[in-house]
Amino acid sequence: MPELNKVLIAGRLTENPALKYTADGIAVANLKLAVNHFARDRQEPEASFFDVVAFGKVAEFIEKNTKKADQVLIDGRLRQVKYTTKVGGEEKTRSRVEIVANSVFPITIHPDAAAEDKGTIDY
Repeated sequence: MPELNKVLIAGRLTENPALKYTADGIAVANLKLAVNHFARDRQEPEASFFDVVAFGKVAEFIEKNTKKADQVLIDGRLRQVKYTTKVGGEEKTRSRVEIVANSVFPITIHPDAAAEDKGTIDY
């Protein structure tokens, strides 16, 4: 059976995207995404929070065209990141799962942005 690693998720950015560049000059944007889930037994939605990372032109597009509280649609994949940390003087291996954005579509449109900057971008 073939394996599939695909994520399609829509939510709101909880902070402005953080854009950095690697030593090789590759753009990297880190985002925090909040997604509400409405359950039948609750009147208030339950929020889930996800870490998202984008590279290259997608990262630059996100930084230029989105900001905190904007709604975005992200098409991507899951990636497990492993790291070590000290706990009680002992090194422990930890991991977390993040979404790697392959493309992004801003749902919130800003009237001051150029028309050609709106829409989706793939890398």
